[in-house]
Amino acid sequence: LQGEVKAVLRLPTTPASTVGFFDLGMDSLMAVELRNRLNRAFAGSYTASNTVVFDYPDIATLAAHLADELAGTVGEDVPPRQPEPAVGPAVRPNDEGMSDGIAIVGMACRFPGAPDLSAFWHHLDSGSDAVTDARLEAGIWSEFADNLPKQYAPYGRAGFVDGIDLFDARFFGISPIEARLMDPQQRMLLETTWLAIEDAGIDPDGLKGSSAGVYAGIASSEYRDLMKTGDYGIGYLSTAASMAVGRLSHRFGLGGPAMPVELNCASSLVAVHQAVTDLRLGTANLALAGGVSSVLSAPVTQEMADLGLLSKEGACRTFDAKADGFVRGEGCGMVILKRLAEAEADGNRILAVIRGSAVNQNGAAAGATVPSGPAQERVIEQALSQAGIPPSEVDYLETHGAGSAFGDSIEVQAAAAVYGRNRAEDRPLLIGSVKTNIGHLESAAGVAGLIKTVLAMNRRVIPRHLHFRTPSPLIEWDRLPLRVTDEATDWPRHPGRLPRAGISAFGISGVNAHVVLEAYDSANGVASVDAAGPVPEGPALPAAMSRAEPAVAIREELGAITARRTRFLPLSGKSDDALRALAGRYLAWLDGQTDGLAPEDAASGPLLSDMAWTAGVGRSHLDYRAGAVFHDAASLRARLTELAAVEGFPKPGTAARVAFVYPGELGGCASSAERLYETESAFRNVLDRCEAVIRSQRDESLLDRLFHQVGSGECPEDPEWAQPAFYALACSFTALWLSLGIRPSVAVGRGAGELAAAQAAGVFGLEDGLRLAAASVDAETVLERAGISAPSFGLVNGSTGQLVEKDELLDATYWRRRDIESVSWERYADILEELEVDAAIEMGPRTGPGPAPVRDSATSDNGSGVPVSIRSLGCPTRDGSDPAARTDGGFMDAVAEAYEVGLPISFEGLFACEARRRISLPGYPFQRRRHWLVKRER
Repeated sequence: LQGEVKAVLRLPTTPASTVGFFDLGMDSLMAVELRNRLNRAFAGSYTASNTVVFDYPDIATLAAHLADELAGTVGEDVPPRQPEPAVGPAVRPNDEGMSDGIAIVGMACRFPGAPDLSAFWHHLDSGSDAVTDARLEAGIWSEFADNLPKQYAPYGRAGFVDGIDLFDARFFGISPIEARLMDPQQRMLLETTWLAIEDAGIDPDGLKGSSAGVYAGIASSEYRDLMKTGDYGIGYLSTAASMAVGRLSHRFGLGGPAMPVELNCASSLVAVHQAVTDLRLGTANLALAGGVSSVLSAPVTQEMADLGLLSKEGACRTFDAKADGFVRGEGCGMVILKRLAEAEADGNRILAVIRGSAVNQNGAAAGATVPSGPAQERVIEQALSQAGIPPSEVDYLETHGAGSAFGDSIEVQAAAAVYGRNRAEDRPLLIGSVKTNIGHLESAAGVAGLIKTVLAMNRRVIPRHLHFRTPSPLIEWDRLPLRVTDEATDWPRHPGRLPRAGISAFGISGVNAHVVLEAYDSANGVASVDAAGPVPEGPALPAAMSRAEPAVAIREELGAITARRTRFLPLSGKSDDALRALAGRYLAWLDGQTDGLAPEDAASGPLLSDMAWTAGVGRSHLDYRAGAVFHDAASLRARLTELAAVEGFPKPGTAARVAFVYPGELGGCASSAERLYETESAFRNVLDRCEAVIRSQRDESLLDRLFHQVGSGECPEDPEWAQPAFYALACSFTALWLSLGIRPSVAVGRGAGELAAAQAAGVFGLEDGLRLAAASVDAETVLERAGISAPSFGLVNGSTGQLVEKDELLDATYWRRRDIESVSWERYADILEELEVDAAIEMGPRTGPGPAPVRDSATSDNGSGVPVSIRSLGCPTRDGSDPAARTDGGFMDAVAEAYEVGLPISFEGLFACEARRRISLPGYPFQRRRHWLVKRER
C-alpha cells in the first residue's frame, strides 16, 4: 500500500502509514486511481469499493480493512459474517408501561413551490421541479443578484419560497419595525409552527405552561448580509438562532427545552433526534421539531461555489453520472411529536411513528468535510437497534443525496452494507431524495425528507426521484441490493407488517443522523369524550350540581343517548379578512374530500362530526368569530358560502359578565326539550334525578307529563305540575350550559324561575329545590329539612330587584314575599344593565306577555352597555327554518351565538358520550404584509 500511494501521489519518499491520504494531497481523482491500482493488484480475487479510500483514509486503516476482506481469498478461515445490529423488542415499555414509540401527530411546511402540505404532496406526486432562476419578488432577487459576481451567475438558481418578504406580524403581536428587522427564518418558524400545531388538532393557546420543547435546525443568518446595506443597522436578537426558538417558547408559553441546532445539512434531523430523546427521557411532554433556511446572501452562495458544493448545471442530479453538486433551497418544515401511548390516549391523528433515531460523528475521517462510510453505517445500525427492526424489513430510504458524485457513492455504499443484509433479491431497498424536487434546504433538509416520507407512507406511493437518467459509474449498481425510484412507485406491501422507512442526513462538519420510521395502524386514535356527571366541576358550582352521578335509567323506553343531528363549526380569526378566508378554505376542504361527501350526508356522520370536534378542541378561538350550524353537508356549505361573502363581521367583544335568566314559564318547549333529553347527557341526567324525586312523592312520571301526556308540545298548565316541570327543565338547561363551560356572574328569575336561579347559585340542592317547587302551604317544612346556603355568585332578589345580601336569609319568609311582591318583568332588562352584564342566557324560549326581559342580540350593540340576549331554545335560525322543527330546538344556534359574542365555550361538552377523532383541517389563513429592509441610497 505504501508503494501504491507513493506512486499515485508522485512522492519522493515512502509515506508514513498513519498520515491521512488527503493530508498528503490526494484528491478525488487520485482516490479513484489508487482504488483501480489496488483492484488490478488483486487480479480479480477481490474488488474494492469505489469509496474504500474515503472510508479508510490512511494506509494503516486501509491495510487492516483489506487484510480482513482478503482473509477468505488466500485459504485462511473465512471470517464470520458481520452480525446484524442487535435487535431489541419493537415496543419497549417504560416504568409507566407506555410504549417508547414517538408519534408524529402534526406537520406543516413552507417549501419551494409548496406553501402547505397539500401543495407539497401535489408537487411531489406530479414530479415537478421547484428550482427556478429567480424569485417572483423582483426587488429581493435584484438585491441578491446585484451582489453576485457575473461569473457566479449560474449558481444563482435555487428553490425559493414565495413571499419570503411577507409576514403576518399583527397575528403574533409584533410591531412593523420589529418585523422588518426579524430574520425571515424566525418569521417562517412562527407561522409554520402554528400551522403544525393546528394540524395536530391541538389548541396552540392550550400549550401555555406545558413542558413542551422546541428543537429547530437553523443556520446562521443570511439576512444580516442584507442589513449591512439597509437603513437600520444589524439586529443581533432579531437574527440570533437562540431567539428563533426563544420566540416560539415565548409565543406559545412553553416551559420545556428550547434548542437551536446548527449542524449544517443535518441540523433539522438532529433536532428531531434530540426531540425524540427528550420525549423518551420525560424532559418534554410534547416536542415541536424541524428546521428552517433562507437563501439571501450572495457571499455565502459564492463561497459554496468556490468550495465546489454547488451545481453549475442548476439541478440536484443525485445518483446521476452528471451530478456536480447541489442547488440551494429555502423553506421551513415542522413536526409535532408525542409519546405514542399518550397520543393514542388523547385521540390524536397519528401520521407515523418514529421507532429509532441516532446521531454520530465521522471522527478521524479522510477530512473534516469528507463523508465517512463506516460512520454512516454505524449511525444506521444504531437507529435500527433502537427501533428493534431488522434492516431487511425497511422498504425505502430517503437519502441525504446532495448530488455530490463521491458523497452519493459513499452514502449508497454504506446504506447497502447495512440495509442489504439478508435482503431478498426481489425486494431491493428503494431510494430517493427530495432534493431533486426542491433543492437542498440545508438546515431544513432533513425535516423536508422526513415530511416527504411520511406523506408517501400514508399514500402508499413513493414519488419520482428526478434528474436520474444515466446511473453514476462510481456506484456499483449491479452489486448493490437497491434501486432508485426514478418513476413513481407503489409502496411495497408486506403481509403481517406495516411500511417502514429510513431517513438520512449528513452535515459537512462530519455529523451523521438517521431516523427509522414506521406507518401507523389508523384503526386506533379515537378519543372518548365521557360525561360522568350532569356537569363538569367548576368553582361557581354548588356541590349538588357538581356531583358525578350516573344518569338514572328511569325511562328505558326512551332508549340511550342518540346521535346529535345538528353540529356547530366554530370559525375565528384576528381580522375580518382572515375570517372570510377561513370560511373559503373550509369550502375548498369540503370540495377536496375524496370519499365523495354527498350534500345529504348528515352532521352525525363521522367526517363532519370529527371536523366539528377538531375545530372546537383543536384550534385557538380568536377575536373575530362566526359559527356555522348545520345538519348536513349541504347546509354546512350554504352557511360557509354565506360567511365567505360577509362584508363586515361585528367587532369582537368579550362577554366578561354573564347572567342566567329564568323567565318563570317555558310555553311550547316540551317537544324541543325532549330532543335535548335524547341527545344531551347533562340535560338528561338532571331530568332523571328530578323524575326520581317526583316518582317517590307522587308515584307518577314527570317525564310522562312533559313529553307524552300534554299534547301539542306544551308544558303542563296544571299548577300542581307546572312549577315542578318548569323548575326541572330550567335546572336541566343550567346543567347543559355549565357543561359547555359557561359560568354565570349573576342569576335572575321570576316565579318558579327564581327557584331555579337560587339552585344554580347554590342556595339549595337540586332535589330540595324541586321539592320546594312542588310543595305549594308545605314550603316551610321543605326549607326546614333543606340546607340553605348563601349564593355562590350574584342572585337578584325577585322582590326588590337588588342583589341578595351576603347575610340575607333565604328562608320561608323570603319565598313567601316573592309571591306577594315581585319586580315587574319589564324591569329586569334595566337591572341587568345596571349590573353591567354583557350577555344574558335565557333558560328557554321567549314566552309570556309583556316586553322581553333583555334585548335581542340582533338589535343590541355589545359595546353600548345593553346586554346581549341568547335564548336556549327557539333562537332565530339563520337558515329561516322554524326553531321548533330543528332537531335540537335551536339550541346549537344559541351556542353559536354565545360563541360569536365571545363566551368561552368548552367544546368537549358538545360531544359528551361520543368517541371522536382529530382530523386534518384547513390551517389559519395568515394575512401577510411586506416587512423588509429599506435599501440605503448609495
